[in-house]
Amino acid sequence: MATLQVMSEIPEITPERSLGGWRWEFCIELLGAGAAKVFVRAVEHSSFKASELQKGVLFERVDARFRNVDAFVDSVRGELERLAESAVRSEPHKGNLYRVVEYDHAAWDRVQLGIQRWQRR
Repeated sequence: MATLQVMSEIPEITPERSLGGWRWEFCIELLGAGAAKVFVRAVEHSSFKASELQKGVLFERVDARFRNVDAFVDSVRGELERLAESAVRSEPHKGNLYRVVEYDHAAWDRVQLGIQRWQRR
């Protein structure tokens, strides 16, 4: 059984920051051993996939309609748990410098589809 630590708070982005390019990203940090941390962060510039994979973080940009993290997590809990359970962390090595976590890509794809549906509802 996966352990999901859900951080419900969504950081505020003021209108001034919004005009300056700030945006939200839905994130799941794959901690390994069936554990994951779920949160939304505010970023000034889009994150880079390679640098986030080094930390074991998957992310998807979300818009202002994404307001209730707990309700969203409940709607895709099965996929988030599959994703967390599939994650295996490893030390980077010469043949694999950027990815320190292996995970079920299909489960992440389904979470991303869930985000898109959630924002259109």
